[in-house]
Amino acid sequence: MEMISIPISIVSLAISVGTFWLAFLRRGRLAMTMPTIVFFGHDMTPKVTPKVFLRTLLYSTAAQGQMVEGMYVQVLRNGLARTFSFWGYGETEKLSAGSGLHISRTGLAANHHFVLSVHEDEYRFEAGDYTITVYARVVGRRKPLKLSTIDVSLDADLAAEIAGHRGVLFERSLDGHYQGHARER
Repeated sequence: MEMISIPISIVSLAISVGTFWLAFLRRGRLAMTMPTIVFFGHDMTPKVTPKVFLRTLLYSTAAQGQMVEGMYVQVLRNGLARTFSFWGYGETEKLSAGSGLHISRTGLAANHHFVLSVHEDEYRFEAGDYTITVYARVVGRRKPLKLSTIDVSLDADLAAEIAGHRGVLFERSLDGHYQGHARER
């Protein structure tokens, strides 16, 4: 009987230690789904400022979730990158300045607004191919975490719409590509 109880005890201890690690110690990872929509346009208050907007689900693979200190996007076109560092999230009527967000395993679907800092030089959305990289600063990590890379293409007609203070909404199609069309704010 002792020959059976010792191995059973060892297996039981290993399972308990593994469960403890999975539930309390494992950091997991923060991830996001591909956005269903991406928007290029402008915020009008306090001044006209270029803006990138996207709707996505953030989720964590850790049992205790993740704390996001902040998010930003880097927009790359023709080798030139600009960082849209002012972040807000929420629904259209209730937008919160990004100042920390707990992301659980069940996730959080929200609108994420990224605006150039008012201290940045002027920026124009011009025709061309854009790569948008989404980053998050997570509590306890030294470096920002790259969450996603999104590619969109802006033709001359759509760029003219943005220059006229309208916006361009890119919708993700079934094949994963984004197609843009002009839209009022």
